Amino acid sequence: MNGQQAHSTSEHASRNRAGDATNPDRARTGLDDPRAVSLLTMKHWSLLSARTLGYQEMFGRATIIFIGVVSATVVALALLAQATRFGRETLLVGALLVSVALFIGVVTFVRSVRINYEDACSVEGMTLLRRAYLKIVPELEPFFMARHEPKGSPGSVAHGSPQHPRNLATSLTTTSGVVAALNSVLAGTLTSDVVALAGVRLAAVATFGAGVSLGVAVLHVRYAARFPTPPRSIATRASRRRQAPVVEQSGSES
Repeated sequence: MNGQQAHSTSEHASRNRAGDATNPDRARTGLDDPRAVSLLTMKHWSLLSARTLGYQEMFGRATIIFIGVVSATVVALALLAQATRFGRETLLVGALLVSVALFIGVVTFVRSVRINYEDACSVEGMTLLRRAYLKIVPELEPFFMARHEPKGSPGSVAHGSPQHPRNLATSLTTTSGVVAALNSVLAGTLTSDVVALAGVRLAAVATFGAGVSLGVAVLHVRYAARFPTPPRSIATRASRRRQAPVVEQSGSES
């Protein structure tokens, strides 16, 4: 009798093991699921693709469109000035051309700041993915060069973080910083052009132009600082996940 019970118990255990092997979803959940790595890798590549498309759009807008329009405006004004001997016609046409270039520059700057913010979201998303990778294989942590904890990056001015005087030199090297500098110059030039058409003296023309240029530069900096870095929603969600209690499933004894 005891031998038969032992035999039936062993058969039941072997059937359970076979069922778990054929249906891994019952045995493994969460990051232990074999499909987790594939899903995380697919999400990682989608974020990389999004960052690449953002870079291409930003560089295309800044170089091909904006810089091309500014260069064409300068060449057109130089040829017009030679033909009209820097007359009133030059100032009128210059005001029109500079206005178009400034409009394109402002639109380019706004889109560049938005792309920077979206890039920051992608960076934080890949940080969370690396954290998941390390939960699956903790032994890989010494080989990760990039950070794997979602936290703020105060020195990252390219992603729209709040500006400080010590960061101005670094922010000018970014694409949006260069566009902002050119927009400030265009705004000052347009103001000087309009004031000169009004017949004001040269000193007043230069003063009005410099003042407007500095004011526009400050407005660009304040607009870029309105996007937080890192994105608060991602950081908050990650902190909640770290604080969430872990519920362990225990098998029932029969």
